[in-house]
Amino acid sequence: MGPDNGSERRLEAAVRGFGVEADGGAGESCDVMLRYSADDPLVVSLTVSWAGRRAEHWVLSRDLLSCGLSGGAGAGDVTVCPVVDPEGPPGVLLRARDARRALHIRIGHQALLLYLARSHALVPFGSEVHPSRIDKGIEGLLAPR
Repeated sequence: MGPDNGSERRLEAAVRGFGVEADGGAGESCDVMLRYSADDPLVVSLTVSWAGRRAEHWVLSRDLLSCGLSGGAGAGDVTVCPVVDPEGPPGVLLRARDARRALHIRIGHQALLLYLARSHALVPFGSEVHPSRIDKGIEGLLAPR
């Protein structure tokens, strides 16, 4: 039996994207690293990197990303929606902002679809939070300090 490094509980995938700063700055190609862990099953982490710039890190709801594949999803600071480019393959536009920055990232629909399918194979939809985890969380909140 080999060492258990937990790699069966994590997914990583690098995809090409196209980022446009929300303030109307020029768009440019970027690399997007998607990370998912069964230990934190409700979210997907994204690291967006451009040549010569500091990488940006974002954490988005896995359900939001899944819903954004087929129609607009989200409100306020984070939205996801499918986009059609008559000159290229279908994509997904992620819009995110926080107090310091705002970003629009377009990635391939197929790449995101396959990645999310793999994440759902790892932790099926609807099974992310078990009652025992909720009970432990409540116990921790109610425990005397």
